[in-house]
Amino acid sequence: MLKQTLFPIWSLLIGIAVLTMASALQSSLIGIRASIEGFNTTATGLIMSAYYLGFILGSLLVPSWVKNVGHIRVFAAVASLASITILMQSVVVNPWFWMLMRMGTGLCYAGLFIVTESWLNDIATNKTRGRLFSIYIIEIWASQTISQLLLNLSSPSGYGLFILTSVLISLAVVPLLLVRTPSPTINVPEKLNILGLIKTAPLGVTGVTIAGATSGALLGLGALYAKTIGLNIAEISIFIGASYVGGMLLQWPIGKLSDRQDRRVTILWVGVVGALAAFIVPLGGGINSQILMMIGMFAVGAFTFPMYSLASSHMNDQLRPEQILSASSGMILLNGIGGMLGPLIAAALMDTLQINALFWFVASLNMTVALVALYRINRKPAMIIEEQGDQIPVALTVSSVATAEMLVEADSSNTTVEEKSHEVEIKL
Repeated sequence: MLKQTLFPIWSLLIGIAVLTMASALQSSLIGIRASIEGFNTTATGLIMSAYYLGFILGSLLVPSWVKNVGHIRVFAAVASLASITILMQSVVVNPWFWMLMRMGTGLCYAGLFIVTESWLNDIATNKTRGRLFSIYIIEIWASQTISQLLLNLSSPSGYGLFILTSVLISLAVVPLLLVRTPSPTINVPEKLNILGLIKTAPLGVTGVTIAGATSGALLGLGALYAKTIGLNIAEISIFIGASYVGGMLLQWPIGKLSDRQDRRVTILWVGVVGALAAFIVPLGGGINSQILMMIGMFAVGAFTFPMYSLASSHMNDQLRPEQILSASSGMILLNGIGGMLGPLIAAALMDTLQINALFWFVASLNMTVALVALYRINRKPAMIIEEQGDQIPVALTVSSVATAEMLVEADSSNTTVEEKSHEVEIKL
């Protein structure tokens, strides 16, 4: 059965995996190369933040492009632009130019993921969507982990890795073009009023925003941190890869635990443990123990990256079924704002204080979520466990299309037959 489910979409899954690999490789490469070129930490933070600004713009612009010219043309166009932006960064080495190119990269990746994920959703059925998205999330995490090993194939000071990233992006176009299916419709939700979202689920809003800030800071500046403290390329690839592995392995069990108790309690202790874990890396650096540093990055990823899934699931618990599509867009926007601000603030702290301020910043953010969770636990009675929806695992690279579909799919198990058969049309 699973084989029959996967066969029609194998090319899509391969394409998404290759895109994810290119995205994660590029993020680490830019951080390392910025250090080699002597960019200060603040400039690197601006470059990394520009990606999230571009991603937000892409999420707003690409759906209208798709409606006008179709999925395949948009995919080919933004893939070509993404290849150009990364290659231009190897030719023109200037922080302001890199900021512009990085913003363009974010816009292009938003387009790439929106197109591929909307296509995946169109192929999936209600019976197969759960299994397909489980495989989709697993392959994204695996691709992000493997991408770090590619850093060892060439020196970041040369052109090789920039060319490799460009090749991977171009290669991702090939499997999509092999899909023999009519172009799907794309229903991207309107943005929910953010003030209304805050009033409905303040802990959820806090969680998804801070999740963007922590992941943006860690993945945007983690490679720069490792290069600054003297790790070589092989060690940097393991250092960053350890955080992906931690997030991949613990996201599922943490999510299942949150389904069995008040989800706010899970958010509370994950925030506390994530804050404590963030101090392990500087401690390992202080005693010159690379093993402890790698363990620290594994723990930071394990108890930081699942926060978005937990927070979005908690928010979903507070919403009516008809609000879910709209709310998903608001969550993506908040997460993108966090991802944009996180590297900026962390970089400023690293320049002003010291390099370890990156992990002090991550610790403070995780503790902030924990404190908000504790406050909400004391202010509002716990929801009946049976009324909670299922936790939705979400990888670090997911567009609003995938998030909306996963939220609706998770909620459908708790709706009536009439609600399941009702389709809400959203205008772009």
